Amino acid sequence: MKILHIDSSVRGDRSVSKALSGLFVSGLTAKFPNAEVDYLDLSENTPNHPTALMIRGNYTPADERTAEMLEELEESEALVEKLLSADIYVIGMPMYNFSVPSNFKAFIDNIVRINRTFTLSSTGSEGLLSGKKVFVINTRGVDFNNEHMQQMDQLKPYLKTVFGFMGLFDIDFIDVSPVQFSAEEARIKAIEAAKVAIADAIDSFQFATQDLIEK
Repeated sequence: MKILHIDSSVRGDRSVSKALSGLFVSGLTAKFPNAEVDYLDLSENTPNHPTALMIRGNYTPADERTAEMLEELEESEALVEKLLSADIYVIGMPMYNFSVPSNFKAFIDNIVRINRTFTLSSTGSEGLLSGKKVFVINTRGVDFNNEHMQQMDQLKPYLKTVFGFMGLFDIDFIDVSPVQFSAEEARIKAIEAAKVAIADAIDSFQFATQDLIEK
């Protein structure tokens, strides 16, 4: 079993999402000691934004790509390989301005690749990352536990759409709020509730993925 652990917060050691995603991965590896972990911190290793050359190379048949195209696609190819080789994705995801951090959007723009993570046919598109499990630990600075704020959430609908396009439908979100603009008591309560949710998610995952445990 291989875990791809991704963080995207720019807050470093002060990041709640990073601490909680680390807790999640520690719990998984305690349950499955033979699991391999591949870690990617997008705040320290932010992917390059797509270029015109990258796009041309992406839509050029692999055996017809120039040396320049191959070089331009090298980072994207490495990120796609990380996704393809993992069974489980654990993602620390803070909400920035109601959506994903810009470094994660750059990551997405590098991995949504024709014939790599999705394919097209006469009947439409088909994702190529099916059969994988996704856990998203999503922290929000203010309290989103009310209808008014929930209507402003652009993060979860976006991730469900773009992940689904690549064949990722088995997604569990652990939403954590408020973690910043609140009284300390509310912040602590939200984080402690997230820790309980993480423990529960790890326990249920053990019974739902016997096929992955055997890998």
